[in-house]
Amino acid sequence: MMELPFELFGFTQFIENEPARMAFVASFGVLIAAFIIALFIRLPLLKTFFGIIAGGLALALFPGFIVCMIFAFSGIAGMHIFFSWIVNVISCTVFVMFNHPRLTGMVGDLTLVKDNGTKKRTSKKKKSR
Repeated sequence: MMELPFELFGFTQFIENEPARMAFVASFGVLIAAFIIALFIRLPLLKTFFGIIAGGLALALFPGFIVCMIFAFSGIAGMHIFFSWIVNVISCTVFVMFNHPRLTGMVGDLTLVKDNGTKKRTSKKKKSR
């Protein structure tokens, strides 16, 4: 019978040898993934899908990093850190998925306020006498 090896091609050894690597993956791995997703977010048909994934990754960045650092310094095994980080990313992505319309409205309101503020500043002209 054909099976996938449990070691997953050295990935588990990579995490188990040093749990602090998981904190590195939790911080910079998410940033690299978000950068790659940002390239695809310009596609009109998949904009919402990639927006949800990018929002979930962005929301999971800081809590995931903090949890991974606490677990790494507490001496918890690397695979346990990895699975807790995956749960964090999935829960943040599900949160963004269910609240996507409201979150886009809030971000849209923030950008409108910022744009209106800059337009008001640039539209003021001094009267010359």
